[in-house]
Amino acid sequence: MTERGTERLPTILVVGMQNSVHLARWINMMRGSFARFVVMPVYFASPAPELNPCLPVVSRSDVEALGPGEVGIFSLTKPEAERVADWYADRAAGRLFPAAIGMEPSPSLIQTDELVTAIRVLQPDIVHTMEVQLAGYLALGAKRHLGSAMPPWLLSNWGSDIYLYHRLPEHRPVVLELVQAIDGYLAECRRDVQLVRRLGLRGHAFDPMPASGGVDFSTVPAFDQLSPPSQRNTILVKGYHGWSGRGMHILSALHLVAPALHGYRIRVQFCSAAMLEMMQAMAESDGLDIAPVPYAPTHEEALARIAEARIVVGIGISDGIGTTLLEAMSYGAFPIKATTSCACEWIRNGRDGIIVDPHDVKSLAEAIVRAASDDALVDAAAPRNRACVEERWDVDRNNAAAQSIYRHMFGDARRTAMTAA
Repeated sequence: MTERGTERLPTILVVGMQNSVHLARWINMMRGSFARFVVMPVYFASPAPELNPCLPVVSRSDVEALGPGEVGIFSLTKPEAERVADWYADRAAGRLFPAAIGMEPSPSLIQTDELVTAIRVLQPDIVHTMEVQLAGYLALGAKRHLGSAMPPWLLSNWGSDIYLYHRLPEHRPVVLELVQAIDGYLAECRRDVQLVRRLGLRGHAFDPMPASGGVDFSTVPAFDQLSPPSQRNTILVKGYHGWSGRGMHILSALHLVAPALHGYRIRVQFCSAAMLEMMQAMAESDGLDIAPVPYAPTHEEALARIAEARIVVGIGISDGIGTTLLEAMSYGAFPIKATTSCACEWIRNGRDGIIVDPHDVKSLAEAIVRAASDDALVDAAAPRNRACVEERWDVDRNNAAAQSIYRHMFGDARRTAMTAA
């Protein structure tokens, strides 16, 4: 690419949750002279601190004024009264997309006309939606409106986005329309690539890649700086229980095998009131050292918890790779995951981690006991898992792969323009 100012840098409009560390890590992986990145928020929230330096943009000239490494965030200017009135009108007319499970439709969510305005004003070369039920549905509404004037559209599929939602009667027709409308598809899992092809994908499916982009492993402690897993006595539990997470199942499994876990610190993240009540009962009746831990205020603190863990357990009815899995592999914690994730694409069951049916509490309990009692298992898994993520979650490797994806999308745009001419 020629010197800045003599050739127009391509602009990529990333539609997504601007407060998400995953979105921020993806953009940070791509910062530099390759392209200009502008984030279109899907709801009102402060940007993730990791997005700094970022600047508000409202025009094409603002985008072109962004300096190297600066990220734009499109400023939403629709008056609140107009936003609320338009939202109620859309709801009355049946124009709202079905809401993601556990999320109520609300005027605080960005509306289709606002994305259409951003596309017309900013003139991006690519629209990249990161996640489906908010960003993807929003872009589908824009494509319905813009038709052939919609820029090439790359969809990143996170976690449960299609694996779960294509089965839900309210969402299935929207997912089918979306899959057939996108120009490029970037999944975390090979499983989901096969799925969207069955659902009618017409665009290009790229090789899967973690939604969080990649990690600079020079910033991750070397293995000889970490305690061997067999010398750690913490079991870290991802305690979500709701539309997907099955934290209660994990607590039930711990209760079944409580005598085998005396001497371990069991720490549970993301606890509901019901989870807290059950944990207190378990501490009293089972004699377990089990307690909640507050939400980690920084990503560094969250990683420090994983680095202290012998075992990390996360179970749900639907998932993608799961960044917690990759972080556990990075820091030597032995992972226990559900068959409804695509952990099987990263670890070998029974060797590098254990993968269980999320509804099979007995098998989950047996997996926890095995990982808690077999020192050779957890110590042997740790270096293999670290080597795997160093190869497949590396920031430089995935930066190059992402640039290749974007260049393919730019090529599609140029071919489309030539055909139209």
